Amino acid sequence: MPDISDQPRRVLIIEPNLRNPSGHYGEFVRAVGIRSEGVSIEVLAHPEADTMLRSMQGVHPSTLEPRVGDFLAEWRNIFNAVRDKTPFLVLTSDGRHAAAVSLAAACTGQMPDRATLYFHWIPKGRQDAILHALATHARQHARAVVPTEAIAEALRNMGWRRVECVPYPMFGPTEAPVPEPFARVLVAGAARLNKGLDLISALAEQWAKEDRSIPLFVQVSKKHAAKHGHREEGLINALLDSGYRGLVTDEAAPDRFEYIARFKGALVLAPYERERFAHAVSGVVLDALLHGAPVIATKGTWPGMLVERFGAGVTLEERTSLSLARAIDTVLSEWPKYSANACEASKVLSREHDPVNLLKAIL
Repeated sequence: MPDISDQPRRVLIIEPNLRNPSGHYGEFVRAVGIRSEGVSIEVLAHPEADTMLRSMQGVHPSTLEPRVGDFLAEWRNIFNAVRDKTPFLVLTSDGRHAAAVSLAAACTGQMPDRATLYFHWIPKGRQDAILHALATHARQHARAVVPTEAIAEALRNMGWRRVECVPYPMFGPTEAPVPEPFARVLVAGAARLNKGLDLISALAEQWAKEDRSIPLFVQVSKKHAAKHGHREEGLINALLDSGYRGLVTDEAAPDRFEYIARFKGALVLAPYERERFAHAVSGVVLDALLHGAPVIATKGTWPGMLVERFGAGVTLEERTSLSLARAIDTVLSEWPKYSANACEASKVLSREHDPVNLLKAIL
């Protein structure tokens, strides 16, 4: 592991949306904390996250104010960090945060050279474009960190001078995974429409008609579905009503231990939409490969590129339930090969996505 312990430093992570350990907010912070030897990681999050943060290795909740989980509080925290020249990272950034950094620089006279904004996606939409255009101080002095070269190129074209591509921070297993016998087909993370919920629901109905019994694990949440639209809620109901006898569902996210345990012997389904995931990193797919689980992903997406790079599964040309079923049968027919390839991928990805690389960039 690269050494960052020679000069102890303090880094402030700002993420008011962080409330609980599920989702990418908590996993991002957890991964960075594990590799934070010699660096003090303070997390300025929603007050509900304090208990969780105290249990995480290498991090602790910040005592700074304000602690309100809304965007106005986030702007004030960014202002204070720029004013005080505190090295800080906005964990999930968009044009609003770039504008906040620029406004703070203009008001305080401090150049935001210790500000780091992590952009997970290519900026899109008129509002984002306007805010980036107005964020002159941020584009000239702050650091933009991104997980893919496509996002880096987009920001450089918008005038960002300090752009660094750092693989998304993920902490792999302490011991390299070994090939396991097949145990289940797994939809890890919450089932969503843009992640192929319609295909999963149709697959369950098809397998029910064929009287198959392959274990199919899916995390469903009607609360999530109601938030994201009635069509998604209808698909979850169709999945639950499919009558497929191999279906295992969870209404809530499993804890971290159970989440990781499910990758053992799993074939992970990631038939994501091309438009949404062409350049977007999938933490679920990374987790799968880091733990030696083969993946079925959509060709032309970032997850699909990763699967093809290592031969650790199959990619779908067409996003249909029939194509998905065929891909599952293909992987299962040669399970030892795909399982071994996924385990080899874990060794490479553990190095590339080591969170210490992000800490080095911030410092």
